[in-house]
Amino acid sequence: MKYRNDLQVLAGFVALTIVMRFFSFFPSIISHDESTYLVIARELLQGKIYFVDLIDTKPIGIFLILGAIISITGKSIFMIRMITAAVIGLTAFTVYKISLFNHGERKAAIASGIILVFYLSVFTFYGVFINPELFFLLFTALGFYLFIRSKHILSFFLCGLLLGIGFMIKYVVLFDLAAFLLFYFVSAMYKKHHRQILQCIGNCTAAVLGFLIPLAFTMLYYYRIGHLREFLFYTFEVTGNYPVERTLAQALVYIGDFHLRFLPITIFFYYALFKALPAKDKDVIPRGLIITWCLMVLVIILLPGKSFFHYFIQLMLPVSIYAGNFFRKDMLKPAWINKVISKPLGTALLCIAILANVLMQKHDYFDKPDTPREIAGYLETRMKPGDRLFAGNYQQLMYYLLDRDCPVRYVHRTLMCAEQSKKLLHIDVPGEMNRLMEQNIRFIIMVGSYCYEPMNRYIEENYRKIRTFGNNIFVYERNP
Repeated sequence: MKYRNDLQVLAGFVALTIVMRFFSFFPSIISHDESTYLVIARELLQGKIYFVDLIDTKPIGIFLILGAIISITGKSIFMIRMITAAVIGLTAFTVYKISLFNHGERKAAIASGIILVFYLSVFTFYGVFINPELFFLLFTALGFYLFIRSKHILSFFLCGLLLGIGFMIKYVVLFDLAAFLLFYFVSAMYKKHHRQILQCIGNCTAAVLGFLIPLAFTMLYYYRIGHLREFLFYTFEVTGNYPVERTLAQALVYIGDFHLRFLPITIFFYYALFKALPAKDKDVIPRGLIITWCLMVLVIILLPGKSFFHYFIQLMLPVSIYAGNFFRKDMLKPAWINKVISKPLGTALLCIAILANVLMQKHDYFDKPDTPREIAGYLETRMKPGDRLFAGNYQQLMYYLLDRDCPVRYVHRTLMCAEQSKKLLHIDVPGEMNRLMEQNIRFIIMVGSYCYEPMNRYIEENYRKIRTFGNNIFVYERNP
Protein backbone atom coordinates (compact mmCIF):
# COMPACT_ATOMS: atom_id res chain seq x y z
CA MET A 1 0.00 0.00 0.00
CA LYS A 2 2.86 2.35 0.86
CA TYR A 3 4.53 1.82 -2.52
CA ARG A 4 1.21 2.29 -4.29
CA ASN A 5 0.72 5.61 -2.52
CA ASP A 6 4.26 6.64 -3.44
CA LEU A 7 3.65 5.83 -7.11
CA GLN A 8 0.47 7.89 -7.05
CA VAL A 9 2.29 10.85 -5.52
CA LEU A 10 5.15 10.51 -8.02
CA ALA A 11 2.69 10.37 -10.93
CA GLY A 12 0.94 13.42 -9.50
CA PHE A 13 4.15 15.47 -9.37
CA VAL A 14 5.17 14.44 -12.89
CA ALA A 15 1.69 15.26 -14.21
CA LEU A 16 1.67 18.65 -12.45
CA THR A 17 5.09 19.51 -13.88
CA ILE A 18 4.05 18.54 -17.40
CA VAL A 19 0.84 20.59 -17.14
CA MET A 20 2.64 23.65 -15.79
CA ARG A 21 5.39 23.50 -18.41
CA PHE A 22 3.41 22.08 -21.35
CA PHE A 23 3.41 25.11 -23.65
CA SER A 24 7.15 25.55 -23.11
CA PHE A 25 7.67 22.19 -24.89
CA PHE A 26 6.87 23.66 -28.32
CA PRO A 27 9.37 26.45 -29.16
CA SER A 28 12.64 25.36 -30.73
CA ILE A 29 14.56 27.69 -28.44
CA ILE A 30 13.99 29.47 -25.15
CA SER A 31 17.62 30.25 -24.28
CA HIS A 32 20.78 30.14 -26.38
CA ASP A 33 22.48 28.20 -23.56
CA GLU A 34 20.21 25.22 -24.07
CA SER A 35 20.98 25.39 -27.79
CA THR A 36 24.65 24.91 -26.97
CA TYR A 37 23.87 21.87 -24.82
CA LEU A 38 21.82 20.25 -27.59
CA VAL A 39 24.35 20.95 -30.36
CA ILE A 40 27.30 19.58 -28.37
CA ALA A 41 25.30 16.58 -27.08
CA ARG A 42 24.34 15.63 -30.64
CA GLU A 43 27.92 15.84 -31.87
CA LEU A 44 29.29 13.86 -28.93
CA LEU A 45 27.00 11.04 -30.06
CA GLN A 46 28.83 11.19 -33.41
CA GLY A 47 32.22 10.67 -31.79
CA LYS A 48 33.42 14.23 -31.13
CA ILE A 49 35.44 14.86 -27.95
CA TYR A 50 34.34 17.55 -25.53
CA PHE A 51 37.02 20.13 -24.63
CA VAL A 52 38.91 19.09 -27.78
CA ASP A 53 36.62 19.16 -30.84
CA LEU A 54 33.88 21.18 -29.11
CA ILE A 55 34.45 23.65 -26.31
CA ASP A 56 32.26 25.28 -23.70
CA THR A 57 32.65 26.28 -20.06
CA LYS A 58 30.24 23.72 -18.55
CA PRO A 59 31.22 20.27 -17.20
CA ILE A 60 30.65 17.30 -19.46
CA GLY A 61 27.71 15.90 -17.47
CA ILE A 62 24.90 17.98 -19.00
CA PHE A 63 26.03 17.02 -22.51
CA LEU A 64 26.13 13.30 -21.67
CA ILE A 65 22.64 13.45 -20.12
CA LEU A 66 21.15 15.27 -23.09
CA GLY A 67 23.03 12.96 -25.46
CA ALA A 68 21.38 9.99 -23.77
CA ILE A 69 17.96 11.65 -24.07
CA ILE A 70 18.57 12.50 -27.75
CA SER A 71 19.50 8.89 -28.48
CA ILE A 72 16.10 7.89 -27.05
CA THR A 73 13.92 10.67 -28.46
CA GLY A 74 15.51 10.97 -31.89
CA LYS A 75 16.29 14.70 -31.56
CA SER A 76 12.70 15.71 -30.70
CA ILE A 77 12.94 18.96 -28.72
CA PHE A 78 9.36 18.45 -27.54
CA MET A 79 10.27 15.08 -26.03
CA ILE A 80 13.52 16.40 -24.53
CA ARG A 81 11.50 19.05 -22.69
CA MET A 82 8.94 16.42 -21.67
CA ILE A 83 11.64 14.17 -20.17
CA THR A 84 13.16 17.19 -18.41
CA ALA A 85 9.74 17.86 -16.87
CA ALA A 86 9.63 14.23 -15.70
CA VAL A 87 13.04 14.71 -14.04
CA ILE A 88 11.68 17.78 -12.24
CA GLY A 89 8.65 15.75 -11.14
CA LEU A 90 10.98 13.05 -9.77
CA THR A 91 12.97 15.71 -7.91
CA ALA A 92 9.74 17.09 -6.42
CA PHE A 93 8.86 13.55 -5.31
CA THR A 94 12.28 13.25 -3.64
CA VAL A 95 11.61 16.54 -1.84
CA TYR A 96 8.26 15.07 -0.73
CA LYS A 97 10.03 11.99 0.68
CA ILE A 98 12.60 14.16 2.46
CA SER A 99 9.89 16.29 4.06
CA LEU A 100 7.81 13.24 4.99
CA PHE A 101 10.83 11.66 6.65
CA ASN A 102 11.48 14.91 8.50
CA HIS A 103 8.08 15.37 10.16
CA GLY A 104 5.68 12.69 8.93
CA GLU A 105 2.90 15.02 7.71
CA ARG A 106 1.78 14.10 4.20
CA LYS A 107 0.02 17.40 3.42
CA ALA A 108 3.08 19.49 4.29
CA ALA A 109 5.36 17.09 2.39
CA ILE A 110 3.20 17.37 -0.74
CA ALA A 111 3.30 21.16 -0.32
CA SER A 112 7.12 21.05 -0.40
CA GLY A 113 7.07 19.16 -3.70
CA ILE A 114 4.48 21.48 -5.23
CA ILE A 115 6.54 24.51 -4.18
CA LEU A 116 9.57 23.13 -6.06
CA VAL A 117 7.47 22.53 -9.20
CA PHE A 118 6.17 26.11 -9.03
CA TYR A 119 9.68 27.45 -8.48
CA LEU A 120 10.93 25.77 -11.65
CA SER A 121 7.92 26.34 -13.88
CA VAL A 122 6.88 29.97 -13.52
CA PHE A 123 9.64 32.30 -14.71
CA THR A 124 11.57 31.56 -17.90
CA PHE A 125 15.10 32.15 -16.69
CA TYR A 126 14.50 30.68 -13.23
CA GLY A 127 13.88 27.20 -14.58
CA VAL A 128 11.69 26.87 -17.67
CA PHE A 129 14.55 26.52 -20.14
CA ILE A 130 16.78 23.42 -20.13
CA ASN A 131 19.84 23.97 -17.95
CA PRO A 132 22.25 21.88 -15.81
CA GLU A 133 20.55 22.94 -12.56
CA LEU A 134 17.37 21.06 -13.47
CA PHE A 135 19.36 17.82 -13.60
CA PHE A 136 21.90 18.14 -10.79
CA LEU A 137 19.09 19.12 -8.40
CA LEU A 138 17.83 15.53 -8.54
CA PHE A 139 21.21 14.12 -7.52
CA THR A 140 21.56 16.67 -4.72
CA ALA A 141 18.09 15.84 -3.41
CA LEU A 142 18.77 12.10 -3.48
CA GLY A 143 22.11 12.62 -1.77
CA PHE A 144 20.52 14.77 0.94
CA TYR A 145 17.84 12.12 1.50
CA LEU A 146 20.57 9.55 2.20
CA PHE A 147 22.42 12.06 4.39
CA ILE A 148 19.47 12.58 6.75
CA ARG A 149 18.23 8.97 6.78
CA SER A 150 21.27 7.18 8.13
CA LYS A 151 24.60 7.77 9.80
CA HIS A 152 25.99 4.54 8.32
CA ILE A 153 29.26 5.00 6.45
CA LEU A 154 27.77 3.48 3.28
CA SER A 155 25.02 6.13 3.23
CA PHE A 156 27.65 8.86 3.40
CA PHE A 157 29.64 7.23 0.60
CA LEU A 158 26.55 7.02 -1.63
CA CYS A 159 25.58 10.58 -0.71
CA GLY A 160 29.01 11.75 -1.81
CA LEU A 161 28.81 9.67 -4.98
CA LEU A 162 25.44 11.17 -5.96
CA LEU A 163 26.69 14.70 -5.35
CA GLY A 164 29.87 13.82 -7.24
CA ILE A 165 27.72 12.96 -10.27
CA GLY A 166 25.95 16.29 -9.75
CA PHE A 167 29.36 17.98 -9.62
CA MET A 168 30.12 16.66 -13.10
CA ILE A 169 26.90 18.35 -14.27
CA LYS A 170 27.82 21.65 -12.63
CA TYR A 171 30.68 22.34 -10.26
CA VAL A 172 28.59 24.39 -7.80
CA VAL A 173 27.33 21.12 -6.24
CA LEU A 174 30.57 21.08 -4.26
CA PHE A 175 29.02 23.74 -2.01
CA ASP A 176 26.01 21.54 -1.25
CA LEU A 177 28.28 18.75 -0.02
CA ALA A 178 30.38 21.28 1.91
CA ALA A 179 27.25 22.52 3.71
CA PHE A 180 26.16 19.00 4.70
CA LEU A 181 29.55 17.92 5.99
CA LEU A 182 30.33 21.24 7.69
CA PHE A 183 27.13 21.14 9.72
CA TYR A 184 27.60 17.46 10.54
CA PHE A 185 31.20 17.98 11.66
CA VAL A 186 30.45 21.06 13.78
CA SER A 187 27.51 19.27 15.42
CA ALA A 188 29.70 16.28 16.27
CA MET A 189 32.44 18.53 17.71
CA TYR A 190 29.85 20.45 19.76
CA LYS A 191 28.70 17.22 21.46
CA LYS A 192 32.32 16.50 22.46
CA HIS A 193 31.79 12.75 22.38
CA HIS A 194 35.00 11.01 21.34
CA ARG A 195 33.28 8.07 19.60
CA GLN A 196 30.87 10.31 17.68
CA ILE A 197 33.73 12.52 16.50
CA LEU A 198 35.64 9.50 15.15
CA GLN A 199 32.49 8.24 13.42
CA CYS A 200 31.95 11.72 11.94
CA ILE A 201 35.50 11.83 10.57
CA GLY A 202 35.06 8.39 9.01
CA ASN A 203 31.70 9.29 7.47
CA CYS A 204 32.97 12.58 6.07
CA THR A 205 35.98 10.81 4.57
CA ALA A 206 33.67 8.27 2.92
CA ALA A 207 31.49 11.07 1.52
CA VAL A 208 34.49 12.88 0.06
CA LEU A 209 35.83 9.66 -1.49
CA GLY A 210 32.45 8.97 -3.07
CA PHE A 211 32.30 12.55 -4.33
CA LEU A 212 35.69 12.24 -6.05
CA ILE A 213 34.91 9.03 -7.95
CA PRO A 214 33.03 10.59 -10.94
CA LEU A 215 35.73 13.26 -11.27
CA ALA A 216 38.49 10.62 -11.09
CA PHE A 217 36.86 8.48 -13.80
CA THR A 218 36.45 11.53 -16.04
CA MET A 219 40.08 12.50 -15.55
CA LEU A 220 41.14 8.92 -16.28
CA TYR A 221 39.15 8.99 -19.54
CA TYR A 222 40.85 12.19 -20.70
CA TYR A 223 44.24 10.81 -19.64
CA ARG A 224 43.66 7.63 -21.67
CA ILE A 225 42.82 9.59 -24.83
CA GLY A 226 45.77 11.99 -24.33
CA HIS A 227 43.81 15.16 -23.52
CA LEU A 228 44.12 15.47 -19.74
CA ARG A 229 45.74 18.91 -20.12
CA GLU A 230 42.67 20.27 -21.90
CA PHE A 231 40.35 18.81 -19.26
CA LEU A 232 42.35 20.33 -16.41
CA PHE A 233 42.52 23.72 -18.15
CA TYR A 234 38.78 24.07 -18.81
CA THR A 235 37.73 22.45 -15.53
CA PHE A 236 39.97 24.22 -13.03
CA GLU A 237 41.86 27.13 -14.59
CA VAL A 238 38.98 28.64 -16.58
CA THR A 239 36.42 28.06 -13.84
CA GLY A 240 38.68 29.52 -11.16
CA ASN A 241 39.53 32.68 -13.11
CA TYR A 242 36.06 34.14 -13.66
CA PRO A 243 36.22 37.66 -12.23
CA VAL A 244 33.75 38.96 -9.63
CA GLU A 245 32.08 42.05 -11.07
CA ARG A 246 29.34 43.00 -8.63
CA THR A 247 28.93 45.68 -5.96
CA LEU A 248 27.22 45.07 -2.63
CA ALA A 249 24.18 47.02 -3.79
CA GLN A 250 23.93 44.89 -6.94
CA ALA A 251 24.18 41.72 -4.87
CA LEU A 252 21.35 42.86 -2.60
CA VAL A 253 19.14 43.70 -5.60
CA TYR A 254 19.98 40.32 -7.15
CA ILE A 255 18.96 38.42 -4.00
CA GLY A 256 15.99 40.71 -3.34
CA ASP A 257 14.61 40.11 -6.83
CA PHE A 258 14.51 36.38 -6.15
CA HIS A 259 12.77 36.85 -2.80
CA LEU A 260 10.11 39.26 -4.09
CA ARG A 261 9.48 37.45 -7.35
CA PHE A 262 8.51 34.26 -5.56
CA LEU A 263 6.16 35.62 -2.94
CA PRO A 264 4.40 34.06 -1.03
CA ILE A 265 6.84 31.09 -1.07
CA THR A 266 9.46 33.34 0.52
CA ILE A 267 7.04 34.11 3.37
CA PHE A 268 6.28 30.40 3.85
CA PHE A 269 10.02 29.65 4.14
CA TYR A 270 11.00 32.35 6.62
CA TYR A 271 7.85 31.88 8.70
CA ALA A 272 8.57 28.16 9.01
CA LEU A 273 12.26 28.78 9.65
CA PHE A 274 11.83 31.22 12.52
CA LYS A 275 8.44 30.29 14.00
CA ALA A 276 8.80 28.19 17.13
CA LEU A 277 7.34 24.68 17.01
CA PRO A 278 6.04 22.87 20.11
CA ALA A 279 8.78 21.64 22.43
CA LYS A 280 7.81 18.00 21.76
CA ASP A 281 8.60 18.44 18.08
CA LYS A 282 11.64 16.43 17.02
CA ASP A 283 12.49 17.19 13.40
CA VAL A 284 15.14 15.10 11.68
CA ILE A 285 16.36 18.14 9.73
CA PRO A 286 17.66 20.81 12.11
CA ARG A 287 17.02 24.43 11.19
CA GLY A 288 20.75 25.04 11.51
CA LEU A 289 21.39 22.59 8.68
CA ILE A 290 18.95 24.41 6.38
CA ILE A 291 20.47 27.78 7.30
CA THR A 292 24.01 26.48 6.70
CA TRP A 293 22.93 24.98 3.38
CA CYS A 294 21.25 28.18 2.19
CA LEU A 295 24.21 30.35 3.19
CA MET A 296 26.72 28.09 1.42
CA VAL A 297 24.60 28.09 -1.73
CA LEU A 298 24.30 31.88 -1.61
CA VAL A 299 28.09 32.08 -1.52
CA ILE A 300 28.47 30.17 -4.80
CA ILE A 301 25.54 32.06 -6.36
CA LEU A 302 27.27 35.38 -5.67
CA LEU A 303 30.87 34.25 -6.20
CA PRO A 304 30.98 34.28 -10.04
CA GLY A 305 29.80 37.90 -10.17
CA LYS A 306 27.25 37.06 -12.89
CA SER A 307 23.60 37.85 -12.26
CA PHE A 308 22.08 34.87 -14.04
CA PHE A 309 18.71 34.08 -12.51
CA HIS A 310 18.95 30.30 -12.98
CA TYR A 311 21.78 30.20 -10.43
CA PHE A 312 19.06 30.45 -7.77
CA ILE A 313 17.69 27.03 -8.76
CA GLN A 314 20.32 25.54 -6.44
CA LEU A 315 18.81 27.52 -3.55
CA MET A 316 15.27 26.41 -4.41
CA LEU A 317 15.93 22.90 -3.11
CA PRO A 318 16.54 23.69 0.59
CA VAL A 319 13.91 26.44 0.51
CA SER A 320 11.27 24.07 -0.93
CA ILE A 321 12.09 21.37 1.61
CA TYR A 322 11.55 23.73 4.53
CA ALA A 323 8.84 26.04 3.13
CA GLY A 324 6.41 23.11 3.16
CA ASN A 325 6.58 23.18 6.98
CA PHE A 326 4.33 26.23 6.81
CA PHE A 327 1.44 23.85 6.07
CA ARG A 328 2.02 21.60 9.09
CA LYS A 329 -0.76 21.23 11.64
CA ASP A 330 1.56 22.03 14.55
CA MET A 331 2.84 25.21 12.88
CA LEU A 332 0.96 27.97 14.68
CA LYS A 333 -0.56 30.43 12.22
CA PRO A 334 -3.22 33.18 12.36
CA ALA A 335 -6.76 31.86 11.95
CA TRP A 336 -7.32 33.71 8.66
CA ILE A 337 -4.29 32.01 7.11
CA ASN A 338 -5.61 28.60 8.13
CA LYS A 339 -8.87 29.45 6.34
CA VAL A 340 -7.04 30.53 3.19
CA ILE A 341 -4.99 27.32 2.98
CA SER A 342 -7.84 25.06 4.01
CA LYS A 343 -8.86 22.39 1.49
CA PRO A 344 -11.71 24.08 -0.47
CA LEU A 345 -10.27 27.58 -0.75
CA GLY A 346 -6.62 26.53 -0.83
CA THR A 347 -7.26 24.00 -3.60
CA ALA A 348 -9.18 26.61 -5.63
CA LEU A 349 -6.34 29.15 -5.28
CA LEU A 350 -3.80 26.51 -6.32
CA CYS A 351 -5.84 25.63 -9.43
CA ILE A 352 -6.15 29.32 -10.33
CA ALA A 353 -2.38 29.75 -10.01
CA ILE A 354 -1.74 26.71 -12.23
CA LEU A 355 -4.22 27.93 -14.86
CA ALA A 356 -2.74 31.43 -14.85
CA ASN A 357 0.74 30.00 -15.38
CA VAL A 358 -0.46 27.78 -18.24
CA LEU A 359 -2.13 30.71 -20.00
CA MET A 360 0.95 32.93 -19.59
CA GLN A 361 3.20 30.19 -20.98
CA LYS A 362 0.88 29.73 -23.93
CA HIS A 363 1.23 33.46 -24.68
CA ASP A 364 5.01 33.47 -24.22
CA TYR A 365 5.93 30.26 -26.05
CA PHE A 366 3.13 28.74 -28.11
CA ASP A 367 1.50 31.81 -29.66
CA LYS A 368 4.71 33.46 -30.89
CA PRO A 369 6.33 32.68 -34.27
CA ASP A 370 9.25 30.24 -34.20
CA THR A 371 11.81 32.04 -36.37
CA PRO A 372 14.63 29.46 -35.99
CA ARG A 373 12.33 26.70 -37.27
CA GLU A 374 11.18 28.96 -40.10
CA ILE A 375 14.78 29.59 -41.15
CA ALA A 376 15.62 25.89 -40.80
CA GLY A 377 12.63 24.99 -42.99
CA TYR A 378 13.81 27.44 -45.66
CA LEU A 379 17.40 26.16 -45.64
CA GLU A 380 16.32 22.52 -45.58
CA THR A 381 14.81 22.91 -49.05
CA ARG A 382 18.07 24.36 -50.42
CA MET A 383 20.78 22.36 -48.64
CA LYS A 384 22.29 19.26 -50.20
CA PRO A 385 24.07 16.42 -48.39
CA GLY A 386 27.53 17.64 -47.42
CA ASP A 387 26.64 21.35 -47.50
CA ARG A 388 28.07 23.18 -44.51
CA LEU A 389 26.48 25.95 -42.47
CA PHE A 390 27.87 28.67 -40.23
CA ALA A 391 25.24 30.14 -37.90
CA GLY A 392 27.44 33.20 -37.29
CA ASN A 393 26.03 35.39 -34.54
CA TYR A 394 22.56 33.88 -34.88
CA GLN A 395 21.21 30.95 -32.84
CA GLN A 396 23.60 28.00 -32.72
CA LEU A 397 20.52 25.76 -32.52
CA MET A 398 20.45 25.92 -36.35
CA TYR A 399 23.10 23.18 -36.43
CA TYR A 400 20.82 20.93 -34.36
CA LEU A 401 17.67 21.69 -36.36
CA LEU A 402 19.42 21.08 -39.67
CA ASP A 403 21.48 18.11 -38.45
CA ARG A 404 24.80 19.79 -39.39
CA ASP A 405 28.09 19.90 -37.51
CA CYS A 406 29.25 23.17 -36.04
CA PRO A 407 32.23 24.35 -38.15
CA VAL A 408 34.00 25.99 -35.19
CA ARG A 409 35.05 24.51 -31.86
CA TYR A 410 33.41 27.24 -29.77
CA VAL A 411 29.72 26.46 -30.22
CA HIS A 412 28.21 29.19 -28.08
CA ARG A 413 27.86 32.22 -30.33
CA THR A 414 29.20 34.71 -27.74
CA LEU A 415 32.47 32.97 -26.85
CA MET A 416 34.46 34.26 -29.84
CA CYS A 417 33.04 37.77 -29.49
CA ALA A 418 33.06 38.53 -25.75
CA GLU A 419 36.41 39.93 -24.62
CA GLN A 420 36.26 38.18 -21.25
CA SER A 421 35.61 34.78 -22.85
CA LYS A 422 38.37 35.23 -25.42
CA LYS A 423 40.83 36.03 -22.66
CA LEU A 424 39.78 33.27 -20.24
CA LEU A 425 39.58 30.53 -22.86
CA HIS A 426 42.70 31.69 -24.76
CA ILE A 427 40.70 31.82 -27.99
CA ASP A 428 42.69 32.50 -31.14
CA VAL A 429 39.89 34.22 -33.07
CA PRO A 430 41.92 34.86 -36.30
CA GLY A 431 43.05 31.22 -36.32
CA GLU A 432 39.50 29.93 -35.74
CA MET A 433 38.13 32.20 -38.47
CA ASN A 434 40.82 31.14 -40.93
CA ARG A 435 39.96 27.48 -40.33
CA LEU A 436 36.30 28.34 -40.83
CA MET A 437 36.96 30.09 -44.16
CA GLU A 438 38.90 27.06 -45.41
CA GLN A 439 35.85 24.78 -45.01
CA ASN A 440 33.97 26.07 -48.06
CA ILE A 441 30.86 26.95 -46.06
CA ARG A 442 27.84 27.22 -48.37
CA PHE A 443 25.37 29.04 -46.09
CA ILE A 444 25.97 31.68 -43.42
CA ILE A 445 23.41 33.30 -41.11
CA MET A 446 24.08 36.72 -39.61
CA VAL A 447 22.26 39.15 -37.37
CA GLY A 448 23.64 42.42 -38.69
CA SER A 449 27.42 42.23 -38.86
CA TYR A 450 29.88 39.89 -37.16
CA CYS A 451 32.19 40.93 -34.32
CA TYR A 452 35.31 39.99 -36.34
CA GLU A 453 35.64 42.51 -39.18
CA PRO A 454 37.69 40.33 -41.57
CA MET A 455 34.79 37.88 -41.50
CA ASN A 456 32.41 40.61 -42.67
CA ARG A 457 34.72 41.43 -45.59
CA TYR A 458 35.02 37.73 -46.43
CA ILE A 459 31.21 37.40 -46.56
CA GLU A 460 30.87 40.55 -48.67
CA GLU A 461 33.41 39.30 -51.20
CA ASN A 462 32.31 35.67 -51.42
CA TYR A 463 28.60 35.47 -50.56
CA ARG A 464 25.29 36.89 -51.68
CA LYS A 465 22.26 37.61 -49.51
CA ILE A 466 19.40 35.29 -50.46
CA ARG A 467 16.81 35.86 -47.73
CA THR A 468 16.03 38.24 -44.86
CA PHE A 469 14.01 37.20 -41.82
CA GLY A 470 12.59 39.96 -39.68
CA ASN A 471 14.54 43.19 -39.88
CA ASN A 472 18.15 42.04 -39.60
CA ILE A 473 18.51 38.24 -39.82
CA PHE A 474 20.31 37.60 -43.11
CA VAL A 475 20.89 34.28 -44.87
CA TYR A 476 23.89 34.27 -47.22
CA GLU A 477 24.83 31.72 -49.88
CA ARG A 478 28.28 31.28 -51.31
CA ASN A 479 28.69 32.72 -54.82
CA PRO A 480 28.74 30.09 -57.60
